[in-house]
Amino acid sequence: MANGNRSKNHHWWPVGLQRYWADRSGDVSWIEPSGIVDKKRSTNRKIGFKIHGHTIFRGTVWESNFEEEFDIDNEVHNIIASLEGLKPFGSSPKEFFALIKLLLKKNRSLRDMCNFYHLDEDLHRNLLLLIHSLLIRSPANRSRYEGYPKLMGLPPDEEVGKANMAENYRIAKKLCRNGLISNQYFVLLHSPLKKFIFGDGSLDWLTSSLVADRINGRALLPLTPHLCVYFCTPMSMRSTPNCASFSVAPWMVDWINDITQIYSREKLFFLGKRPKLTEAFRQHQFLKHKDKTDVMVDMLDEIAGIKKHRNAIGFGMSGLL
Repeated sequence: MANGNRSKNHHWWPVGLQRYWADRSGDVSWIEPSGIVDKKRSTNRKIGFKIHGHTIFRGTVWESNFEEEFDIDNEVHNIIASLEGLKPFGSSPKEFFALIKLLLKKNRSLRDMCNFYHLDEDLHRNLLLLIHSLLIRSPANRSRYEGYPKLMGLPPDEEVGKANMAENYRIAKKLCRNGLISNQYFVLLHSPLKKFIFGDGSLDWLTSSLVADRINGRALLPLTPHLCVYFCTPMSMRSTPNCASFSVAPWMVDWINDITQIYSREKLFFLGKRPKLTEAFRQHQFLKHKDKTDVMVDMLDEIAGIKKHRNAIGFGMSGLL
């Protein structure tokens, strides 16, 4: 952990990513559970931040600051540019007409509508670390980490939360930088018209596996208003490809945005039209699925080659994270 940095504005949402959510005036907008909308300039570094959010034992001889550990933020623009270069099926004139034919078929699958790629190792590891960094330092996971003392009948503790965050990110960074990256699959969801939203929490069935010193699970995370990434770890898969890219229908964007609202509590960031709030977000709590299952997740799993046989059910929400 970095001890020399005395900065206090610690970001859980990288400044580089915030810029993709800025409107033509340079403002980033968000909506709260009450329906109140506010905005700030994207050049204002006080968006998606917490004062001394990554400072442990502040004011004591043990004070340390792990803000600089999130140096993956420096790679944000390179990562986004690389992902945007992995064009979805239908981008070329030839593919566009093939896509139109597919849309008329009744037995088409999402796999039929994808382009497939193999991420080079640097991009794979950087994207994997960016996903982990966004999840681990999110307000949703901060709340969960701070709540660990409740398991022993004690009140939530902010310092415990920071220590858990730092430890989980240390493990994630080691695994993402140097660990095995086989059996890991990315699905890129492009939406040129309908826009994704980003919240202070995301579907994270991934970072809890870090306590076992491994990367295993699933995550669904909007990166920009037009790009969302799904990550999963199939039990078995071919060595290549390890990435699929496709254009999502508007109803899929709506579904993913509803999932984001389940996992968010304070703010939903958006570009353009304000999102319609769901009952989940209006509860002003960090909620979660009743079970680790969702029809949308199943559909994305099938793109990665993970097949499930069960009746389609909607997603539900349960108690606090």
